[in-house]
Amino acid sequence: MKFSKVGNAHQIPSLFSGKGEHRELERWRFFLYLLSCLPLFYLAWVNRNYQLDDALIYLRYIRNFLNGEGLVYNLGAYFNGLTSPLYSYLIILAGVLVNNLQTANILSAAIFHASALIIFTEVFFIQQSLTIRCLFIFLAGTFPYFFLVYGMETPLFMLMIGLCVYCYRKEQYFWLGVFSGFLILTRVEGVFLVVVLLVGYLLRHRRLPTYKYFIVPLCLVSANLIFNRLYYGAYLPATGSAKIWQGQSGLWGEGWLFLQVGYLFGWVFSSSYLYLFTVTILSLLGFINSIWIPGNREIHCIAAAFLVGYSCFFIFLNIPNYHWYYAPYFMFALVYCTEGILFLANRLSRILRDRWLWAARSSIVLLVATLIYWGSSVAGINRSSFTPYKNIGIWLSQNTEKDAKVALVEIGTIGWYSHRYIVDILGLVNPLNARFIGEKKFEEWLNHYSPDYILIHDPPWPHEVGAGKARGAGRFERDLRFNFAGYELLKRVPQPALIP
Repeated sequence: MKFSKVGNAHQIPSLFSGKGEHRELERWRFFLYLLSCLPLFYLAWVNRNYQLDDALIYLRYIRNFLNGEGLVYNLGAYFNGLTSPLYSYLIILAGVLVNNLQTANILSAAIFHASALIIFTEVFFIQQSLTIRCLFIFLAGTFPYFFLVYGMETPLFMLMIGLCVYCYRKEQYFWLGVFSGFLILTRVEGVFLVVVLLVGYLLRHRRLPTYKYFIVPLCLVSANLIFNRLYYGAYLPATGSAKIWQGQSGLWGEGWLFLQVGYLFGWVFSSSYLYLFTVTILSLLGFINSIWIPGNREIHCIAAAFLVGYSCFFIFLNIPNYHWYYAPYFMFALVYCTEGILFLANRLSRILRDRWLWAARSSIVLLVATLIYWGSSVAGINRSSFTPYKNIGIWLSQNTEKDAKVALVEIGTIGWYSHRYIVDILGLVNPLNARFIGEKKFEEWLNHYSPDYILIHDPPWPHEVGAGKARGAGRFERDLRFNFAGYELLKRVPQPALIP
């Protein structure tokens, strides 16, 4: 089998396959893609109990909805803290079909992840052999980062990005409009890709697209905005402005927060400089080589322009560096990492030729196997929920009144297990608080909310300074029943009634 470069008449012998084109295998390519996804599904099964804190905010909304209590976080409080409308609706559907919401959430993530890899394969590697296409799926399907975002809308976001680029490349502009609408409903930052694709269309056709292509996406987005306004009283979810206020508070660090990604070195690369260095060098080689191939240049320029716009959004709004925001970088890095492997294979095949081709083939196979081993060994760690938060949530459900209101900073896991009314100090599911944090009025929220309990860290985080001052003023005292190392539970002290 031979590889061919788009726009290049030269065909370079492959190190991954023997001679002959095997065109009949193309009929089975999607079956082979699915086989290549088996490690992904295995690793998803290993991590089937994984519960990301913010993902449980989604699940609590959905659990309340499926229980007939409305699409709300706190019963009776119609406040929109759902970042991704499309993801929320799809998980509601999955929850109807699969009784266990945790299972539905992880299964959906695995399906979206696998589908995204297949679409990216069809976009970026359709001119390459099936070996290379399946190699990309193996590499991206065992890369540890993606299993750290299961439960969030991230895999769906990657799928929608892939579908938009695929439709653009195939010139299926009606469907590009449809998936552009879905992309924006998945994460609003997807608008940067839509703008880049629109510019690409203008450069390609020297005219604007026909208005018909805009009807469906405008209807999709408008329908969601109208629903938000009627149901929650506001057109947009509060999470976007809340994250901006968080960045302005200074509590997440100083400078450009989005560029502070050092923590991912341990999370994704298991603190291995060799793993990080290998992926980085291969990705750079692959990108440089890809951008110089005339037939591929447009699609890679689109990818680069999207990442630039996406980066500027997070950097200049100083949004905190939550790890699920970095998914596009890792997805495209793995595309170019695979291209880098192909580049090395082609170079070695030219240099070594027939006599030493076995040595080149062996070295490339060893490199690929090492990358897959590194990735799967990190991704294969059996993760569940953050145990202290889970146990605290269960304790609250067993030791506080059913109508008690509990205030805290990290609400996902504790809110899910406690089944209590939650006052979010950071304002993701409560109005006003995010603005107070951004304006550095860390005590103001207590003038608007009257929680029965406040969970704080020991020693307190800067976010919790208001609780500490309320305790000092005698409004709250330590609950002596609560005994979790590193945490304190404050309970409200009954105040004497005012005598008229």
